[in-house]
Amino acid sequence: MSRRTIRRSPALLAALLVLLFGPLAACADEAPTPLAATDAPAAPATTPEAAPTGPTTPGGGPATPTAASAVLPDVTGARLSDAEAQLRAAGFLSVHAVDASGAGRAILEKNNWLVTRQQPAAGAPAALGEAVTLSVARPTDRQPGAEVTSGVVPAVVCRDLQDAQDALREAGFYLLLPKDGLGQGRIPLIDRNWIVVGQSAAPGTRPESSEKIELTVVKFGEPTGNSGCPS
Repeated sequence: MSRRTIRRSPALLAALLVLLFGPLAACADEAPTPLAATDAPAAPATTPEAAPTGPTTPGGGPATPTAASAVLPDVTGARLSDAEAQLRAAGFLSVHAVDASGAGRAILEKNNWLVTRQQPAAGAPAALGEAVTLSVARPTDRQPGAEVTSGVVPAVVCRDLQDAQDALREAGFYLLLPKDGLGQGRIPLIDRNWIVVGQSAAPGTRPESSEKIELTVVKFGEPTGNSGCPS
């Protein structure tokens, strides 16, 4: 009985050794799997610098803003009130009017004045804050002075009512009656706001000094009928 047991012992030991050390040998034979490229640690993300927007100077800094400008409209020949409205609509708010005759007359009623010159000139670009100067004249300024002879009716058509009355009185006629040329029965309050478009006594005649002379008048800017007077 004991001999049989001793004879079998070497085989039993060998089997035990295989069971104990076989798995260890298998693990030692396995090579480590290399990391895949996708398993490599990611590099830290960087945010690209935003490109500067808007105009820049040659040195790379922001450009200095310039004053807004516009092209000046042509208002030569326009009535002063209309010229100022056109310039303001274009963005030019600083408008100054001066008497083109150089006499320094006060410009009270803007409808009585026409633009003869503007500075800066029309069509030129100008800053919107720049002052625009308008030289203006009255339509009656183009009329020649009345020749006055005592006792002789002077020609006063196309002159303003004040100048017409002054010439008639200088000639010796004092009974003067203004008449509304539009038939509206208006009475002139400021004589320089009215233009004479007709006179009842013909120029060159010699009526009595007591004769009434009727002067047909309209306001500046109104139709002047057949007289051909600028208004």
